Amino acid sequence: MTSVGQPIMGGHSQSMFSSLATNGESPNPLNVPFPNSALRNEHSPVSTDTFTDSTRQALLASMSTPHWLQSSQVFPARKWTSKQSTSDLQRYISAYITYFHPHIPFLHIPTLNFQAPQYTNNLRTPSGHLNLSSTGVAGGGGCLILSMAAIGALYEYESAASKDLFDAAKKMIQLYLEERRKADMSAALNRSHSSRDSSVHNTPLWLVQAMLLNVIYGHTCGDKTSADIASPHCAALVSLARAAELTHHLDPKNLPQDHLVAGTNGNDSPDDSENWMSSSFSQPKERRDWLNWKIVEERKRTLYAIFVLSSFLVSAYNHAPALTNSEIRLDLPCEEDLWAAESPQAWKQMGGQTASKKTLSFSAALTSLLTASQREQSQSANLFYNSDDLSNSENRPSTFGCLVLIYSLHNYIWETRQRHMGRQWTAQETDAMQSHIEPALRAWQAAWASNPVHSLERPNPFGAGPLSADSIPLLDLAYVRLFVNLGRCKEAFWQRDWSGMADELARGTEIFQHPDAAMNDVVDPSLTGHIDTRRDSIADLGVSDLAISKTPTQDEPMQTLSNIYKIGQSKREKHLRKAAFYAADSISMSDRLGNTFAEFSSRELPMQCALCAFDCAQVLAEWITTVQERVGPYLGILGRDDVDLTQVPGVMLLEDEDCKLVDKIKEILGSIEMKMQRHFQNGNSMSALSAVQRLPSLVEGGYGCKILIATASILERAAVWPVTKLMARSLEAQAMRMKERTEHSVMMTP
Repeated sequence: MTSVGQPIMGGHSQSMFSSLATNGESPNPLNVPFPNSALRNEHSPVSTDTFTDSTRQALLASMSTPHWLQSSQVFPARKWTSKQSTSDLQRYISAYITYFHPHIPFLHIPTLNFQAPQYTNNLRTPSGHLNLSSTGVAGGGGCLILSMAAIGALYEYESAASKDLFDAAKKMIQLYLEERRKADMSAALNRSHSSRDSSVHNTPLWLVQAMLLNVIYGHTCGDKTSADIASPHCAALVSLARAAELTHHLDPKNLPQDHLVAGTNGNDSPDDSENWMSSSFSQPKERRDWLNWKIVEERKRTLYAIFVLSSFLVSAYNHAPALTNSEIRLDLPCEEDLWAAESPQAWKQMGGQTASKKTLSFSAALTSLLTASQREQSQSANLFYNSDDLSNSENRPSTFGCLVLIYSLHNYIWETRQRHMGRQWTAQETDAMQSHIEPALRAWQAAWASNPVHSLERPNPFGAGPLSADSIPLLDLAYVRLFVNLGRCKEAFWQRDWSGMADELARGTEIFQHPDAAMNDVVDPSLTGHIDTRRDSIADLGVSDLAISKTPTQDEPMQTLSNIYKIGQSKREKHLRKAAFYAADSISMSDRLGNTFAEFSSRELPMQCALCAFDCAQVLAEWITTVQERVGPYLGILGRDDVDLTQVPGVMLLEDEDCKLVDKIKEILGSIEMKMQRHFQNGNSMSALSAVQRLPSLVEGGYGCKILIATASILERAAVWPVTKLMARSLEAQAMRMKERTEHSVMMTP
């Protein structure tokens, strides 16, 4: 096997990931066991011992003050206190840590202690006065507990309890912000608390974290009102993060001491804030060093979690990024095993402060990716590349860093398109964008593959958690969106306008940034030199001994002009086919690896998996329906009528790549049907009947309709985040429109 890094020349439609999955091999051949990782058992039981009856009583006390009750008129929330016991809340928090935290690890679980003063103190004293500490309002941390519990309850499939907790968390956040505003006004009048002049001292990290979780929930709970409220709250969240100065590094000595010791191990269970604070100064130096490092890293990770949320909203709804690439002036996050170290001794053994200093800055890493096109012929200059031993690369990004960087490339694609708003793209501009970003994606893949514990498999076979696999759907989406602009479709999805989505996909003028892309003319002769040659995905990394499946354009001579000028084939269709190939590869790879909602409960898969399946299904279905509209008068309905595409007239209407993509669609639908049959055979009669009616072989309307209905059926099984149900409803509505287009195509006169 050759070393990763030597490029394979020529076009290739499949990624190395998908071809390896096809052959049942490990997608990362450099993987080695990781037996000493703190992450080796990602679903190990999590202790919630520090959440006790007294913690729950503190929550009740905070929500029973006159100020809380008065605020209920403005921020209504259902009563949850009589429903959720201490054990219920412990169970929800445990579910959060077990199922949600591994996908966005910004909380420091080893030092998370709900006996700390911010969780046990009330916002107001019994006399009704503000409960002030040296840095502002004391207490209020219960909003983080409630936000964690709200998400955890979703993973426990208790949606009603989850909604109650979400509402309570939102109300407590608003109440704390109001009390903080009053404290600021009071401090401004009498200047009695000079530390309050610092926004860093005035903005506790747990407040930012609680609001982050609340905004995530609001955007993914499936409720339009909650989403509409959460949208401006995302901007407020970023403002809060800026106030806490999370966008750049702050030395621990410049942070308030109650921030530094907030996560101290709760075994001592101090009775009050003074004892809590004094105990922190008597700790061993090793522990203080760990806590100093921890708070700096946690601030960094919280900011990156906000960036991930902001970037996800760009991809999912075409919202403008609330936090842009250019604002971040931080190093990338550390490795996950270092973050998960459960004690100062374990942290030190893994390298401690020395290991944490090896991380690369976000700006340097992103610059390296975006300048990859300049280094394509000399990959040894790549910042992430080490020809001797990739696993020892000094500059490779961490697992969380890889997730952050692939999101940053999505942002870059969005920003590039925004700069062209209102004016026509030229062919040169389109080619320039693709030539610039494709090498960046390949460079990201090289960085991802250089980590020996990264794997596409779930669960991770090396005990490194699911985070490395979480990045891959975003890589697939980046390739798809490089060729197809789904921005207007995403805006329609946000508005729950399913017809608008269908119209934009079928006839939208901004789907492709290419002149005349929507015209139904023959292919531009300028394309005959490189007909539909798509660059490699991760196959470019050069693993030549692996059995990478052959694709239509790899090492094949140019076809004759009669094979290029197909009847009525539009530029739009050809550009759509590029994206559709990547979409089909993504769906096939997930299917072969078993990384779909058909195999996993959605407790195992992050939201970007649903988003990727959603977008890829739409792009693939739109391509085949576009082909159907062109060939319908000659071939009938593809997927219903029996037609041999290798014979006339099929061979005159479809290129080899078209036929191979149709074959991919057949394989995908066949595999989905087998899994659906197994599912309904084990289900009850009603669900079985519903599943039978949605089997691809029984769905009418051609391949496009079948793809959308099949994907909707899979997303319907995602039981955690309700927004996936909206995705399913959207696909079903679009399927009906595609059915109409398909049936109309065969009624047209040849």
